[in-house]
Amino acid sequence: MPVNATWGELLVGAYHKRMNGCEVVSYNNRSEERGNQMEADVIAIDNNRDTGGQNVYVCEVVTHMSGKLYSGSPDEGWWTEFTNTKAHQYSLQKLQQKFREDYRYVNDTFANADDHSYQFWAPVVTGWERGSGLINGLEELGNRFEDETGEELKLIINQDYTERIQNLRKEAKGDTSDHGAPAFRFLQILENLK
Repeated sequence: MPVNATWGELLVGAYHKRMNGCEVVSYNNRSEERGNQMEADVIAIDNNRDTGGQNVYVCEVVTHMSGKLYSGSPDEGWWTEFTNTKAHQYSLQKLQQKFREDYRYVNDTFANADDHSYQFWAPVVTGWERGSGLINGLEELGNRFEDETGEELKLIINQDYTERIQNLRKEAKGDTSDHGAPAFRFLQILENLK
């Protein structure tokens, strides 16, 4: 099992391995640059053998089943326009910082890749049904990320997350081969019980 990977990260890695055909999935990637404290939760690489193209998926994963993301004290910033909840503001601030660092890291490390895909995965985010400030703030984070980098930040949260994991479960049913993805193996066991 990958060192220090959480079960949420392992599920995202398994999704990319089985559903997107990524041959390489790496967890908790850190920059070798001195003083750079960045960490990308999941990096998955899809090498298209037919075209020779390469797509690098960069994923931040938060698996807090309470619907809260991070807790902490936020600095002043655009996030205060979307919610008065300090934890939500801090979550938006932290995610902005993480994706900016991910962008720099991936563009340095995988500069020759044909495509970089940035994704935020979370099974439960508070307020999806109500259109909460946190959800609106995450959408604004995506807009700001695209304005700064020219890259899309895809939100795979709540229903979208559930749908993808359900698809992964369907993939596991009837499949008994070992694909080298611990979370997928776990789903295979559950889905193939007699």
